[in-house]
Amino acid sequence: MKCDSNLLEDYLEGFLEGNEQQKVEAHLQYCKNCQSEYKQLVNEQKTLFAQLNKPMMTHSQADSIMKRIRTNTKRKKSWHTLKITVISAAVIMLSFVLYYWNRTPYEETQQIDEPTQLAEVNGEQKDLSTAEQISSLNEPFLDISIDEVVENEDNIDIHFRVKFKDEYQQYQDNLYEQIRTQYQYKESADQLQLDHTQDDFFGKMKPRIQFAIRNEVGQLIISTKYLEGEQPIINTSSSSGRETDVLGEMIYTTSVPSHTKPATLEVLTMEANVFDLYETEVNAAQLQPFQFENATYLIDALEIKQDTLHLQISTEGEPEVRAQSWEMVINDRLIVSDRTTVNLINNRTVYKLQFDGHEQIPSTFKLVPDTVKIIKQIEPIVLELD
Repeated sequence: MKCDSNLLEDYLEGFLEGNEQQKVEAHLQYCKNCQSEYKQLVNEQKTLFAQLNKPMMTHSQADSIMKRIRTNTKRKKSWHTLKITVISAAVIMLSFVLYYWNRTPYEETQQIDEPTQLAEVNGEQKDLSTAEQISSLNEPFLDISIDEVVENEDNIDIHFRVKFKDEYQQYQDNLYEQIRTQYQYKESADQLQLDHTQDDFFGKMKPRIQFAIRNEVGQLIISTKYLEGEQPIINTSSSSGRETDVLGEMIYTTSVPSHTKPATLEVLTMEANVFDLYETEVNAAQLQPFQFENATYLIDALEIKQDTLHLQISTEGEPEVRAQSWEMVINDRLIVSDRTTVNLINNRTVYKLQFDGHEQIPSTFKLVPDTVKIIKQIEPIVLELD
């Protein structure tokens, strides 16, 4: 859905129904510009209603409202907005007549209900106070530091630490605590305990980088990302990673031959698997597209084969921020896919998911991202290997 001021007005004033309303609500979840405009429209409506609810008004107050109506009429051309303008003007004129005719105090009329702030996605109540969308992470959002460089026989081992910057670390810590308790979890065949499930969540959040290692004269020794016009000295190297006791912190080790004399580690791309509280309601009888992080997703297939639910979801291209996989929530129980494949087919990212032990398709369920992968291209950051 594209940004549309008239649709925002229709939504605020209750003119939208069904699919149109859902599209606007989904769009408002990620579009900062429309969120700002929607908030401005809400505030304007509040101010107008507050003024109209006053039993008496002064000439200056009336002039102020009329000026707002004239400005509003110039800016908004939709028919229902003009209709509201005419009604508002009529109410103001009636207020003047009553004021000058009877000039005696009377009971204040009942306050008009204020419009409800947007807090729904496809009809599901959502908590919108969980900070910014993942896509709003500024660059760079990771801290990278060299822990140590160790000579190990014929190799040099480079240990570097990757973690979130403080503001993003706090955000992810909060999300981690919420997502652990948001749903019940399907017990697997080996009856995993809750603390084991928590460890599984903990291990899903991993930051990583694409990098290059160069020698003192800038020659490329190795790179985890293709660099046009540059041929690395070596084609393979050994690498490993391990978690720390801090959520989302990793220590990676890369080894290169000693004779290459590594001098710098160059950070080219920042990546991370992070948590997200997004969810969308699915009606099996009427499958609809849904919006997630500036991309439109389609449910291509939903069927039962040999007691297994097969679900296929796809989106155009390879979004910069996308789900690693998708999970289902049925009656507040989270069900993890038993088998998942993700491929780029005809320039579409295609998720093929299988959920065992289903004899029929649930009439309604929620789709939630497993974790969300974010990739940011950055200006290279060069770290010295002392």
